[in-house]
Amino acid sequence: MATIRNARADEADVLAAIGFRAWDSSSEGWGDAPDIRESAYRSFETFTRNNWLSIDIAERAGQLVGWAAREKLDNSITDLWVDPVFQRQGVGAALLEHLEQEIAEHGHETALTQVHSENSAALAFFRKAGYGVSWMTTAWSPKLDRDVDTVGLVKRLVEETGGEGYSEF
Repeated sequence: MATIRNARADEADVLAAIGFRAWDSSSEGWGDAPDIRESAYRSFETFTRNNWLSIDIAERAGQLVGWAAREKLDNSITDLWVDPVFQRQGVGAALLEHLEQEIAEHGHETALTQVHSENSAALAFFRKAGYGVSWMTTAWSPKLDRDVDTVGLVKRLVEETGGEGYSEF
């Protein structure tokens, strides 16, 4: 079982390495070029150093095994990375559940995220957790210095209230 807690500034480099290993293992076929890999690693370093306050980490027996972030502390999950050695062991699910709870506690009815369109493992993970595809787009990624095809996913966190034909104002 993973323990979820807030990140600390002194953990940024370890978190960047975890994020990069997870990204690298999921980007085979589209993230193999040396310039993309270098940009991705620098992006993880910059993000974890500058945004550690918005990062929640998962640890087991004192070892950092994954992390997730809501960069703007809104309902958008911007990052969810689990060290490949610890994937498929419930770490990602624990992080996601934690973020969804935070999002709901802050009054948001939905959680949003987006993943690379070719990241079939991430798409399957979020679909299994109840997320539905809401949009697909190609947009410039300054972090990778290229266009990236992404799939947007949404999950409703609160049940709709009211009966048929009835709405509260």
